[in-house]
Amino acid sequence: MKVALIALPGKQTNQMPPLTLAYVAAVLEQRRIIVRMYDHALDATGSWHDIRRRLQTFQPQRVIVGGEDSRTIEQAVAQTHQSYPNILPLLVQRNGTDAPAAITGVLAWLNGVATVNQCLPNDVPFPARHLLSLEHYALHAPGGELQTPVVIGWHINGQWHMRQPRQIGQELRTLVEEAGIRHVLFCEPALTIDEQWFTELLNYLISAGLNVKWQAAVALEHLDEETIPRLAQAGCEALTFVIAATSIFDSASRRNQARKLLTTIREHGIYTHATILLEPPYESIARLIDVAATFSLNDVSFELMQTMRVGDDEQTIKRFAQQRYQEGQIRQRLIDRFGPVLGGLLWQLRVQHVDEDEELGG
Repeated sequence: MKVALIALPGKQTNQMPPLTLAYVAAVLEQRRIIVRMYDHALDATGSWHDIRRRLQTFQPQRVIVGGEDSRTIEQAVAQTHQSYPNILPLLVQRNGTDAPAAITGVLAWLNGVATVNQCLPNDVPFPARHLLSLEHYALHAPGGELQTPVVIGWHINGQWHMRQPRQIGQELRTLVEEAGIRHVLFCEPALTIDEQWFTELLNYLISAGLNVKWQAAVALEHLDEETIPRLAQAGCEALTFVIAATSIFDSASRRNQARKLLTTIREHGIYTHATILLEPPYESIARLIDVAATFSLNDVSFELMQTMRVGDDEQTIKRFAQQRYQEGQIRQRLIDRFGPVLGGLLWQLRVQHVDEDEELGG
């Protein structure tokens, strides 16, 4: 039997490989089914002509269309249903965390039954990455090297079930040996969601000596300075986290704690990216951004809380936040280099010079 899997673009701007369908493909290949995968996200602006042409060449008996949006899936089914009536629409995430449920649904469809036994988390094989053009995705480590995502937990019935550290380590070893990839992105959830599992994962990665660098999300408030050296030893090269502005910046003790922690992270050569959630009141946003600029983060993006998105120009606020943050970084670098007094004076002179240039240019 031949089965074609069509992955639709996700909701995020930066598309990652369709891992959930890659897991499905791995299960199908175990059953000696010939599989081909076509990712429409790699050419989302193009027509369906190329995919239809490749389907005509492959001539599958069955087609699976997977995506994150039901309306997009319906449109895709309409494009292919006439030529390939045996088609399964599949509402799935691209990041692979819902693979067990997706596999269960696909096997029931192939067997022509309403349900089959739930695919157990420990029975999920490694995804069929050989069916994907990994180099075509915009996933790169901080140094620019090719990076690929790796699932660390399954989202089943609204709860997270973390993968065994040994399984994760075996997948990392396979990536090195078969694909030559040494930089990975650990998908959601945050590593700090389960303290005991987090400790076990670090212990395993340190002892395994896999020589693989990885990036992951954490909850900053659940990290401590003692853990940072072990993160670096385990291969961590980048951390991402979300900061709700008022929850940290309005408290002097929390600010100092976060600043101290980030300093330790930076000293161990770990790249940091923070998504800062901006929330009302409006008059506090500029001050909160100025505080964020003193944290010496490697990269920052800004998101608006839902309460600010109603009736406001979201992009305008984001642009203002980014510009204000960049200005704050310049001011902080001057202060760090020349001290608070001279650095502050140099900043004021710079601002005055820029304002005068703008007036002359106007």
